[in-house]
Amino acid sequence: MITLFTEREIKNKVGEIAYNIKKRQHEQPPVFICVLNGAFMFFTDLVKQVGNCEIDFISAKSYNGTTQGEIRILKTITIDIEGKDVYLIDDIYDSGNTMNRLIKHLQYNNPKSITPITLFKKHYSNNEDLIYGFELVDEHWLVGYGLDAADGTKRNLPHILGFIPED
Repeated sequence: MITLFTEREIKNKVGEIAYNIKKRQHEQPPVFICVLNGAFMFFTDLVKQVGNCEIDFISAKSYNGTTQGEIRILKTITIDIEGKDVYLIDDIYDSGNTMNRLIKHLQYNNPKSITPITLFKKHYSNNEDLIYGFELVDEHWLVGYGLDAADGTKRNLPHILGFIPED
């Protein structure tokens, strides 16, 4: 396991994302929804920088260890998002299955818009609406800054460690 992204690199990237969001025009304070558990550190750092907003949390389970399975929503939002600009914050955009399922779920509440945001995006993933920080090419598994190891630990690290498969 090696350090892939330092605390400073992450902080700078979160600042860039926040700056880009603040440039957008919102008729009313936007709503930021954190996908628990992996996005909590990214979400917290991001909303501190974007200014006036509402926040809520949603939880979905799609992985059993390192294998993706059925996507289940474990906790949904409690605030009203009708007619509001919504930013859905997750840790990694991989296949897009979890994000797409959550967007579909939130659309029942008639928001004005839903924009997905992730700190990481796999290089083969495509979503023209996605705002992301870092693109991942060879990284197999990441831990730290909210992302957990297979045993559920290491979410509290301020940097990102990763496994890069050897050829």
